[in-house]
Amino acid sequence: MLILTSQQVREWDLFTIKNKPISSINLMETAATVCCEWLSANRFDNLPIHIFCGKGNNGGDGLAIARIMAGHGLTPLLSILETGKPGTEDFQTNLARLHETSIQPHYIHSEENFPVVASGTVIIDAIYGTGLNRPAEGSAAKLIKHINAQKCAVIAIDLPSGLNPDHSSKNNTVVTATHTLSFQCFKPAFLFPENEDAIGQLHILDIGLEPAFAETLTDTDLFIVKDIASQLLRKRKSFSHKGDYGHAAIIAGSKGMMGAAVLSAKACLRSGA
Repeated sequence: MLILTSQQVREWDLFTIKNKPISSINLMETAATVCCEWLSANRFDNLPIHIFCGKGNNGGDGLAIARIMAGHGLTPLLSILETGKPGTEDFQTNLARLHETSIQPHYIHSEENFPVVASGTVIIDAIYGTGLNRPAEGSAAKLIKHINAQKCAVIAIDLPSGLNPDHSSKNNTVVTATHTLSFQCFKPAFLFPENEDAIGQLHILDIGLEPAFAETLTDTDLFIVKDIASQLLRKRKSFSHKGDYGHAAIIAGSKGMMGAAVLSAKACLRSGA
C-alpha cells in the first residue's frame, strides 16, 4: 500500500505523462470518467446533482464530470467559485469543452450569490484538491461552510476541500464529505483520526498511473513492504545469543485484555529482541 504526499502524487502524474505517454488533459479525463463510473455504479446519477468547482485542476475534474454526465443525458447543476483568475490550463480546456453542452455554469462571486441547494441533491465537491497547502479562507471558507450546512450527501473528488493532504487540518474549515473518491493511493491525511468525519467513506480509484513510478521512490517512511522491513533486522553472528540483539520493555494490556501484550511480545521475539 502506497501512502504518498501531495508532491509525490504530482511527481507520479508527471512520470505517467512522460512514460505512458498520456497528456495531462487526457489523464484528467480518465479521472473524471472513473468518478462518473463510480457514481453510476452506486446509483448517485439517478439523483439531482450539484457540482461545486474551484478553478484549479480539481475544478477541472468537476467540469469534466459535468460534461460526461451531460453526454449521458443528465443535467447536473454547476457552480464555479470565482477567484478573478482564469484558472489552470486544464481547467480552461474543460471549461471550453463544457460550453459545447447545454450546461450553464453559475459563477459564485460572493456569499450573496451562493446557490440554494434543494433537499435530496447530491453535492459533488471539486473546489480544492491536493494542491491546497494552506487553510481555506475568504469566500472559499464561507462556501465550504455553506456546503456543510446543507442536508445533502456530499461526494468529494480527490479529497474534501480545505483538507491538507499531508498534515493535520484540525481547526481548519473543511468540507464534511459522505464519500471521498481519491485517486490511485492513500495520502497521509487519510490516516489522521481527526479527519474521519471530513473524509466519510474513502474509495481509492485506479486512474491508470504508471506502476513503474514506485521503483523511483526513495522515501521509506510513507510505505512499508516486506523488503524494507527485512532491512531493519540486525545480521546474526555465528556465536551470539538473544541477549546480544537488544531488549524490549512492553507496557501493555490489563486484566482480561491481554491480547495486545501477547501480540507485542510475539513481534519482539520475531524481530530478535
